[in-house]
Amino acid sequence: MTDSERIKQLEQELAQYKLNGAIGLYYELNRFVNDTVSILREKGVKSLFAKDDDDPKKFERMMALIKNAKEHIVDMEEIKAKLGLTGDEEKDRIKKPFIDRIAEKRD
Repeated sequence: MTDSERIKQLEQELAQYKLNGAIGLYYELNRFVNDTVSILREKGVKSLFAKDDDDPKKFERMMALIKNAKEHIVDMEEIKAKLGLTGDEEKDRIKKPFIDRIAEKRD
């Protein structure tokens, strides 16, 4: 790895630490819920009841995913309201934190 590649990698890692964790959590939960919905659509409800010797716990795992997705939606609504998120991830990630908007600059 060259020095410039290493620098670029370290800059990307540093940028991750600068992100607002709550905003990141909101969008990760959103991706989880969307993935769960995609799996449900792909598999269909009928497949959950089909006899499947390769995966005897399929129904239980799918129900756990659904339950988790439901709980995440409630959490997401709370996070979105508290942080005033727009639903546009790029805009929300670059939004200045509240404290930075109200604090006075001191020299």
